[in-house]
Amino acid sequence: EIINKLSLSVTPEPIVGVAVRPKEKPYAMTRALVLDRVQDPGNVGTLLRTALAFGFEDVVFLPGTCSPFNPKAIASSQGAIFNLSLHFPASEKEAIRVLKNEGYRIVGSALTDNSKQEEGYAFPEDKLALVLGNEGKGMSESLLSSCDEVLKIAISGIDSLNVAIAGGILMHDASK
Repeated sequence: EIINKLSLSVTPEPIVGVAVRPKEKPYAMTRALVLDRVQDPGNVGTLLRTALAFGFEDVVFLPGTCSPFNPKAIASSQGAIFNLSLHFPASEKEAIRVLKNEGYRIVGSALTDNSKQEEGYAFPEDKLALVLGNEGKGMSESLLSSCDEVLKIAISGIDSLNVAIAGGILMHDASK
């Protein structure tokens, strides 16, 4: 009865656990996924799972992004959250400063007139920071202008993709 009251699931598992929030680790200096105000916990968890699958060891949560510790984000990450280095900068400006100081190439995804086609783009082999924006509004203007490159995925029949799907496509292509 207590688990039913506490759980967000319709049919919860009969298990309760307590966990300590992991301490923030230094950047792995390989690939980072940067989330800008991504709000849906299912998208956040899916992006964590995909990041792990394609070698994006660091995930940066800009202010306004859903917590990766949201129960739905944890569930949809399928355990990936426990194998990634999570970063919570105080501001977008701080995150960009750290990434640029460390030599990351910052590549965003947006539907702009100046965006390059993702297909055939030569992703850097390391020190890549892939930036994904809010589900409805995309990346902030200041973040967009901080990107070294902005890519778009060639699609037809619809104007945009779900952020988790777009992130999956881009992370897969970057891993090749």
